[in-house]
Amino acid sequence: MKSFICMLFNRFQHQSKFAPGLLLLLIAWMIPLADTAPLTVERFDRVEFSFKTAGQYDNPFTDLDAEAKIKRPDGLTWTLPLFWYDGHDWKLRVSPDVKGKWSFTIHSKDEGLNGQSGAFECVASDRNGSIQAMDGAGHHFSYQSGRPFLFWGDTAWALYLSNPDEKLDRQAVYHYINKRAGEGVNVMHSMLLSEANWGNNGGDPFHDLSSQTINPAYWQEIDERLAYLNQQDIIGGLVLSWGDKGRNEKWAWRMFPDFEARKRYARYIAARYGAFNVYFILSGEWHAEIKARGMDEQQVKQEFIKLGDAFAQADAHNRMVGMHPMTNLGTVRDYSKTEWMSFGDYQQNYIDMHKRILESRPLNKPIVNSEYGYIYRDSSGDGKVDKHNSFGPEDMRFATWDIIMAGGYPMTGYGSTYLGGFRDPGPFNPDDPRNEIWAQQYRHAKQFLAEFDWWELQPQDDWIECAQPRSEDREVKVHMSPTSTRKVRRPPLSTYWLLTEPGRQYITYVRGTDKPVTINFKDNEEETYQAYLFNPRTGEWSEMKDSTKLTGAFTFTPPDKQDWVIVLK
Repeated sequence: MKSFICMLFNRFQHQSKFAPGLLLLLIAWMIPLADTAPLTVERFDRVEFSFKTAGQYDNPFTDLDAEAKIKRPDGLTWTLPLFWYDGHDWKLRVSPDVKGKWSFTIHSKDEGLNGQSGAFECVASDRNGSIQAMDGAGHHFSYQSGRPFLFWGDTAWALYLSNPDEKLDRQAVYHYINKRAGEGVNVMHSMLLSEANWGNNGGDPFHDLSSQTINPAYWQEIDERLAYLNQQDIIGGLVLSWGDKGRNEKWAWRMFPDFEARKRYARYIAARYGAFNVYFILSGEWHAEIKARGMDEQQVKQEFIKLGDAFAQADAHNRMVGMHPMTNLGTVRDYSKTEWMSFGDYQQNYIDMHKRILESRPLNKPIVNSEYGYIYRDSSGDGKVDKHNSFGPEDMRFATWDIIMAGGYPMTGYGSTYLGGFRDPGPFNPDDPRNEIWAQQYRHAKQFLAEFDWWELQPQDDWIECAQPRSEDREVKVHMSPTSTRKVRRPPLSTYWLLTEPGRQYITYVRGTDKPVTINFKDNEEETYQAYLFNPRTGEWSEMKDSTKLTGAFTFTPPDKQDWVIVLK
């Protein structure tokens, strides 16, 4: 439009029959047209609108509310809160999921906000959006676009925090994100409020939690880091806060002044971050609140259910929502009857990992073991590993394959990075050379599954047998300090599991045996299969033998007692 106006001006100024006044009138009429072109937003992108309040408020976070009524192209209506950004500035963030015209009107008691409106056109794109349970295969994930999503996570609790002692800041985090993205990680879960009481480059999250005076600069720093995470095609799992574990945590759920304050904060997080490619964890280790508040489990649970209801009401984008239970004290199944629970489980679980995944499958929702090991973690600093399943690449590999062979998804971790370098000697260090072998083997496992329609595979451990019995978890005594010890778990040395898509493909994982292993097929149709051997340590494939017609059973002998994967296609 601007170039067209310039062309007219150049032409008309040389035409004597056009009076200068008429030319100026024509240009004045056409300039507004340059600003009326509709705003276009790509499907699953994020658009942000800014508004200013007319009134002055002592605490905008608590003293004012505003929400947008959004008309979607499909005839539905969203109600989405705005959030206070800073000063007089409030923002609305939207991620459109349907092509066509979107429009909104704001409702608020503030005269500067109330009645404000806007519109945009959502156009087609090759973006995929955030994640959801896969339609027709509820144990698995897809993007909003419908494309299957192979959830491959890394624990990054301190992703949005800073600590000079740990050399943790925005640039260190960006380097870490780039490294993990290159290793195949596509999910990172992180805490929004630190259990270690850290802030970030913008300061602390609240100037004072008791009066709910939020610090805008802290959250603006999170905006920057989360946007960068999404730019690297990584989904962010955001933990709103933690149960109070008695470590003088300043921002645990218990420390909010009352339940209304907790709901206000939850609504704020839904408004501020729901338009990103994220999912939410309502609480980390929620059981810790039971003792801290002096309430029984049912009372605390009911409060979290109500908090989840309030969060879901504010989250018009309908992101996945879960809970993060403490080891052996419960599962997400405690919340399975709520409308907002999106996971079959989101376990912190180091024990009987394969079995615990299978126990949650009846809910027909995705299951994540969200905390099963942090390789080489040494919280006491005595040079010895003190975390379950974390004694080296073998432990981490065994644990990971036990999870995925039950149809679950892993969230791995590294002692040098998972908590920003805290609880491990030395500063935050994504480049610790000790981590490289496990990072490679973790990626090998993902690349293996990506060879298949993994969402079609079902665990069928009762179809496989071997003279070598499966062994149990191992227990090891470790030192947590010079005067205290505890027992930690390590994965079983001997086991064998089976994933199947009957009549098409069979995947067997074995370790700790060199005795024959037999797959018993449950149909009698004679099919021709090719057998392959996959090495989970190196990522190498090889053919076991020529294609074979099979009826009833297939028997093979592993090359040795290391772990191997046998595939029949």
